[in-house]
Parts: sequence; structure tokens; C-alpha cells
Amino acid sequence: MKNFKDRDFLLKQKDLILLDVRFDMSNPKRGMESYRKSHAKGAGYLDLDKDLAGPVKKHGGRHPLPDQDEFQEKLRALGVSNDSKVLIYDDGDNSTAGRLWWMLKYYGLEDVFVLHGGFSTLQEEDLTDRKESFPRGNITLKPDDSMTASYEEVLAYSKDDASDDKVVVDSRSAERYKGITEPIDIKKGHIRNAANICYRSHFNESNHIDLEALQKNFQEITGYDDVIFHCGSGVTACTNIMAFDEIGKKSRLYIGSFSDFVSYEENTVERE
Repeated sequence: MKNFKDRDFLLKQKDLILLDVRFDMSNPKRGMESYRKSHAKGAGYLDLDKDLAGPVKKHGGRHPLPDQDEFQEKLRALGVSNDSKVLIYDDGDNSTAGRLWWMLKYYGLEDVFVLHGGFSTLQEEDLTDRKESFPRGNITLKPDDSMTASYEEVLAYSKDDASDDKVVVDSRSAERYKGITEPIDIKKGHIRNAANICYRSHFNESNHIDLEALQKNFQEITGYDDVIFHCGSGVTACTNIMAFDEIGKKSRLYIGSFSDFVSYEENTVERE
């Protein structure tokens, strides 16, 4: 597969940069605690809240991009250079690995992959609890703004009639999309005109991507020239972008996502 690699890939590759991004939104400390307890040999750790996102402001969503210079320094400290080959893993649910995959692609890296099935696919001999040290990398981040969509674009889309060439896709669960439940954000429902394809729908019970499901899930949007994904805060939408790329389709990320959209009091949302 294009973006997903298995344990054999990990064992065969030389000079592979391993990055652990396990994270639990209900318990933000758990990811680092899990890393300290056990992680893949040679893997560095990046925290979703502290490393893959910047400070939360009134607008911009719950996980805005971090300061570019600070993120660049963190990557260098973990040994990442512009020509590095990077393999990322989370707990296997593909909830956070996609965010780092997207960020590294956005900043110019080419060889970026996610471990299929995540941490649970690793064997005891792959693991350690020792503190890692890394040779310093020399990456220089070069953002590609063609990979993002602005709040203004999404707002305009929500106010117009359905577009023939553009579609905005909500990556959250159907329950949150429909407004049945909302555990985090201040409004229930979805952005007007947005479609719904939950990022988890592409993966089976073993957290492996199902290529047949992938084709079926995306069949209604592959004909659009411009596909914009969002979620609650710009994290799991990246998994949808990665999955869409798996079938050869490009798309963009509304970084602020639903949490940014509803931070403007005048914006209304729809329920089903």
C-alpha cells in the first residue's frame, strides 16, 4: 500500500525515523506514559496537544498548527531531515498518526508512512522502555498552502447552494454529524452542505484498512475537483485525507474544522 506499511517494512528499512504519537483525548497524559512504559526501539515521541498543535485561541479550532519554528526544532531533535523516511504509529485506531502524516507532507517530506495496525502489531522484541537519544536532523519546513482550505472558503460553501465542483466532508461520527451527541464542541450538528464520511469507516476490527470499503465510502465524492475534509479539530480529518490519497485522490484540510466554525457565534449548524 501507498501510505500504510506493516511490521516487515519496519524491520527491513535502514535509517528509518520512527515516531510514536499515541494519544488519548480523554486522558492526555496517557500517551507519554505509554511511551515511557514501552515503545518501539528507536522511536521518538510527539504529543498531539503539546507538539502537533499550538495554543488554543478564540478562533482557529482546538488543534491549530503549532509554531513552525518550534515544530521544526522538535523534528530536528528527533533526527528528522528533509530526506528522511518516516514511519509513524499510534495505538492503531488511526486517530492521531494521520495528523502527523499530514503535517509532514504539508511541510515537504515525501517518504512518510503509517504503521498498519499501530503499536499492537509490534512484537516484544521490537520494544524497549529505555530513554532514546537521536542524532540531530536538519529539516527545513516548507509549508504547502495548496493543501489547506480557509475558514472563509468553508463559510462561503455553507451559504451557497450545493456545488458541482467542490465538496466539504465531515470526518466525525454520524452521531456527531447528525447532532445526536456532541461531547466537546459548543454546538451540535454539522456545517451546512457538508457530507459525512467517518474516518473510522475505512478500517476493520483489527484496525487494518479495507480497500473495498475505501472505494465504497468515497465513491460519492471522487468526481469532485475540490475535496475539503474537516473533523472536530483538524486531527482525524487527516486520516481521511491519507485514506483518500491511498486511492490516488488529492484533497485539502480545513485545519480549524468544526471547532473553529462554531467559535463564530453568528454561524448556524444543521441537524438531521
